[in-house]
Amino acid sequence: MWLQFFCYHCFTGGIGEAVLSAVALEKNVIVKKLAVKEIARSGPSAALLEMFGISASAIVKAVEELIH
Repeated sequence: MWLQFFCYHCFTGGIGEAVLSAVALEKNVIVKKLAVKEIARSGPSAALLEMFGISASAIVKAVEELIH
């Protein structure tokens, strides 16, 4: 089983950590967490999503990496 988790917020804390904690004791679970890993900034949405690796294409790439 694999779980793709996507978070617009920072990499640590929040719902991302809650999801990881919820599946921590499960067997055969692969988690790929995508989130902003540095200080967020202002700008056009599409550019920011791409910059932080959380755009639609980044999500597709992450899923493809998990299933191949």
